[in-house]
Amino acid sequence: MNFQESEQYEELASEWQYQMIILLKDTLAKHGVPEEKAKDIIGEFTFDFAMLHDQSEIRHEGKSYQPKICFDDFSGNLCVSSEE
Repeated sequence: MNFQESEQYEELASEWQYQMIILLKDTLAKHGVPEEKAKDIIGEFTFDFAMLHDQSEIRHEGKSYQPKICFDDFSGNLCVSSEE
């Protein structure tokens, strides 16, 4: 696996977030959640998920980890953010 900082990362991250929101929206609709209620749920979930990803840590077995997202190009390369 090769880790590559890429200018494309922000575009990929935006598309990933968009796809996640569509999945949540479709699931809420499938379960009969009214559109206005769904908007509130999606907004709250999106904000909380972004905070977890950007500013939180996950503790597991006494160690701390910061969530990071990367994208595999199916050629052995992982596109990562240049931000620390």
